[in-house]
Amino acid sequence: MHKDEILCLAVLPEDVSEGRRYAQLSLDYTFDRMAYGGSDEKAFRKRLEKIIMGKTCEATLVRFLRSHGIAHTTRDGQTPHTDPDRFDLRILNQIVDLKTFSVPSSVAVPERLMNCLALVPDHRERDQWSRRGKYARFVFGFLDGRLSIQRLNERARTKERRPALSDEDITFQSNSPKLFLTAAPALAESESKFHKIRRGTRCPQYPGGTRIDNMGCRVAELTSFRGFINL
Repeated sequence: MHKDEILCLAVLPEDVSEGRRYAQLSLDYTFDRMAYGGSDEKAFRKRLEKIIMGKTCEATLVRFLRSHGIAHTTRDGQTPHTDPDRFDLRILNQIVDLKTFSVPSSVAVPERLMNCLALVPDHRERDQWSRRGKYARFVFGFLDGRLSIQRLNERARTKERRPALSDEDITFQSNSPKLFLTAAPALAESESKFHKIRRGTRCPQYPGGTRIDNMGCRVAELTSFRGFINL
């Protein structure tokens, strides 16, 4: 793909509201893929922020698809919040898995995004790479500005006594958060181009090193999302 094919979408308050709502319902039933744990407030916060970010980005993408009249559905793969979703969404009748990463504003420019890694977890048996056969395509997005939660205390770790979060409790490092949609490789393309990315690998979105093992490659090597949707 070429840098000019990267799409930049504004993240709106309504997208954040959807992410917050979903995270508060699903946190206790979501697989801790990144192994943050749940024994202290820092680990709890990281898990909650990760879930909010993912669902916020999905809501941003869905709003974009709706506004451009691109055929899609989010209902087919949904399950009750106590169970894992079967898949994120279907676009142009293809089941896709949206993978999102936060990047600092210095990285959130087309030239640098092209060098980010498109990553699919491959650390445990339950990870998406081992279950890739249920998807037709992966979509990779990068969020400008790390999401964080401002109001959270020890009581928040107790399921029965968690305080309700409001949208005002969620902030971004960027004043105007944006979602960059980059690559959207089909499954066959992913299988031919991805290679093992070992835990600790440094890349633009993980300057300190990846937390787990993944399969992936540079964004620039893959088919663009814009090309997938023929926009």
